[in-house]
Amino acid sequence: MKSYKLKINNEKFEAKVKADLGSSVVVEVNGVDYNIELEKKTKKEKSIPKVKKTAASSSAPKTKPVKVSAGTVLAPIPGLVMKILVKVGDVIQVGDNILVLEAMKMESEIASNASGIVKSINVKEGDTVQEHEVLIEVGE
Repeated sequence: MKSYKLKINNEKFEAKVKADLGSSVVVEVNGVDYNIELEKKTKKEKSIPKVKKTAASSSAPKTKPVKVSAGTVLAPIPGLVMKILVKVGDVIQVGDNILVLEAMKMESEIASNASGIVKSINVKEGDTVQEHEVLIEVGE
């Protein structure tokens, strides 16, 4: 499997070619599978790939629409949840580290953006999360 490091709009991604199907390829980008259809070149234009997310991707993250409030802690970047540092019912303050997220082989501690009681933890250790995915909700 070929692997590539990409930079799109100043965001870094890791892409792996999973299957070459001739007229299309299946590429995994940060844990999400995409089916990229390749068009044949005409004499006047270059081939431009069309990207479609595969419907049967078992590795695609399952996210639920959630009302985002002041106590909602979102993933700042796509990554892997390495460790959860709090549990439901814990009292935390703004700036307290609540989770360790690994992205691009670096571990980052994610801090709370609100003070209060941990109401829910929407991820578990080992989960792959996407940018802006809800991690933890803090309330009063």
